[in-house]
Amino acid sequence: MNTQGAHEERDTDNRPSADRLVRVLAGRWTLVVLTKLSTRGCRYQDLHDRVEGISHKVLTDTLRRAERDGLIIRNLDAEHIETATLYELTDLGRSLDTPLATIDRWVESNWERVESARRHWDHRVGQS
Repeated sequence: MNTQGAHEERDTDNRPSADRLVRVLAGRWTLVVLTKLSTRGCRYQDLHDRVEGISHKVLTDTLRRAERDGLIIRNLDAEHIETATLYELTDLGRSLDTPLATIDRWVESNWERVESARRHWDHRVGQS
C-alpha cells in the first residue's frame, strides 16, 4: 500500500493556504490542462494535441494528479469506444474557472511590465 499520499495530506493540514494551493496547482502544465478542459471535456489525444509542447508522460502524470486532487474525472465516452476515456472538470475543478480567468486577465494586463522588469533586472545584473 502506498502511504505517501496519506502522509502528504497530513503534512499539508497545518500549512498556509498558499502552500496547499501551490501543491495542487504548481505543476508546470496543471493550469494549462485545466484551462483547456474548462471549455469542454476532451479525450486524451485531443487534449494532448491542444496542449502544445507537453509529452505524453507529463500529460498522463498531470491528469493523474488532477484526478487524485478531485479536479478532473475520467468518464467513459460510449460514442467513441476506441478512445473511450473522456476527461472533464469536476465541480471542484470548475470552481477554479473564475480564479483562473482572473489570473489570465492579470497576465494579459501586466505581461509587458513583467517582461520589462526582467529586461531591466537582466541588464542591471549583467553590468555588476
